Amino acid sequence: MVFLDTERASTHGLPLRFDELERTTAGALQARDRPLNALGHFAIWANLGAGLYLMIVGAWLVPALSIPQAVVAVLIGAALGSALVAIAVWLGASENRPGVVLARGALGESGANLYGVLASFRHLAWGALQLAIAAEIAAVTTARLGLGGGRPLWAAIFGALVLGMVLIGPATLIRRWLVPSVVITAIIAVVFTYSAWSDFGVQTMIQREPVGGWPGMTGAVDLVAVLALMWLPVAIDVGRLGAPRRAGISAFLGLGTMTVWFVLIGVLFVPAVDGRDLAGFLLATPAGNLALLLILVLELDGAALSLYSLASTARGWIPKADAAVPATIGGAAVFALGAAVLDPFDFGDAFLLLGAAFAPLLGALLGARLARRMVARARPPLLGGALAWALGFLLYNWAAPLDVPVWTNAMSTVFNGLLRLPFPAGIPGLSATVLSFGVAFLLTGAAVVLPRWSVGAGAKSGKNTSVTVGEVGTR
Repeated sequence: MVFLDTERASTHGLPLRFDELERTTAGALQARDRPLNALGHFAIWANLGAGLYLMIVGAWLVPALSIPQAVVAVLIGAALGSALVAIAVWLGASENRPGVVLARGALGESGANLYGVLASFRHLAWGALQLAIAAEIAAVTTARLGLGGGRPLWAAIFGALVLGMVLIGPATLIRRWLVPSVVITAIIAVVFTYSAWSDFGVQTMIQREPVGGWPGMTGAVDLVAVLALMWLPVAIDVGRLGAPRRAGISAFLGLGTMTVWFVLIGVLFVPAVDGRDLAGFLLATPAGNLALLLILVLELDGAALSLYSLASTARGWIPKADAAVPATIGGAAVFALGAAVLDPFDFGDAFLLLGAAFAPLLGALLGARLARRMVARARPPLLGGALAWALGFLLYNWAAPLDVPVWTNAMSTVFNGLLRLPFPAGIPGLSATVLSFGVAFLLTGAAVVLPRWSVGAGAKSGKNTSVTVGEVGTR
């Protein structure tokens, strides 16, 4: 299927083709649709690791932590989250299949459905959040310049722009814009860092003592790790757009470096600037007059790749339907509508809670995949790993709960009320990310291996018994 009838278009002087999107969301990709080498993987993930929302989360780390403590937490958290995302990038590049297809192979149909639901919801929610931040900043910037246009107008403009970016084809978009724009991203990071250091009294803030409270060191590590983990469902689909050689290492370096950089910018400027006034901070920097360019480089590329991953998920989830283009158009509409009505500063913890779901989901996927490779003809785990994922996710919320009122109260009822466990766990050094991933990995692997070994042991026992009876009968 092509989005536009090329013969009809040619007769009207519009020789356009939008078939690249269909090609890059169906089955194994050909070499022409896999333009990323090691440097390309690094550039893509450096772009995705740089975002204005990272500054907001960085602002949450102080004054509970001192600046040196925050730096250590950011380094560890970014390394942890980026490592898990890098595994997913390598997996996508090696297997050359969409994430939902890999989930089906490891977890069975029910596991693929779980992955498809979570990934699709993530793409829609995160894309709307990124466009909401972009539209908010654009509206404030143009208002201060005396120009009209509120957030709904900018949301519609950016939604149409993201739709166009995806319809021209992800391989074309990557070659012509996303990889070259990493230079602009690096310049933006340098300008922001210089401004935070010189204009906001960073030298004085470094000497300030921490006040304590939320988040502690381990909580800060998990908080930063979630920022990287938000990209995990995109990682497999984008990873297969390039070669597997050094894909994981390149993605780790690109995503980890920029996550650290932009979170620390938030850590440094927040004592002098209201964290909600992100547009005010941008306008106060030397790059303030280029605010719209900042939006294009830092936010819209991530929204575009989320939209492409949504199309890949839909196409792999419903393989008999040409779902890529309808999913792209519908997803762009949801992005724009969400950006028009959502306040991006009111849902931070809720979006991070969504990101926390992907550490145990990757653990279940990898655990089942490894176990099924070790044991011949093994069956998928019970309920497609849903039980292992659910337990891992619950343990994440026990170890490092986020402030989402209804959900947090429910978790308190489960752990404190029903299980009589302290809530939150309050165990020093216990990382929710590591705990949830490890539990889901081990339980899913065991659910694949143990039934097969049990059947094998039973068959072997039955064989020995029959031989013994036969021997007795012969005597």
